[in-house]
Amino acid sequence: MARIPILDENDRDTDPSARAALLAAGQARGRLINVYRAMANRPEALAALTPLLQTVYRKDSTLSPQHGELAYLTATTANDCFY
Repeated sequence: MARIPILDENDRDTDPSARAALLAAGQARGRLINVYRAMANRPEALAALTPLLQTVYRKDSTLSPQHGELAYLTATTANDCFY
């Protein structure tokens, strides 16, 4: 089974556009998770995903980031989505 490489923003061999997309995603979210590192194989896809997630999960939210993450994780568990 083919695997999607998990890119590391600190690896000097990582493509500069992928590194830039990872750093922007990390700043927007506060930390990087592996799904971002996998999506960085297509930096333009990660660059599009970051503002979408900010709009859906963070923009104009009345919840603190910690409570927003708790709500997200609760919904994920309730829907049997384990990633």
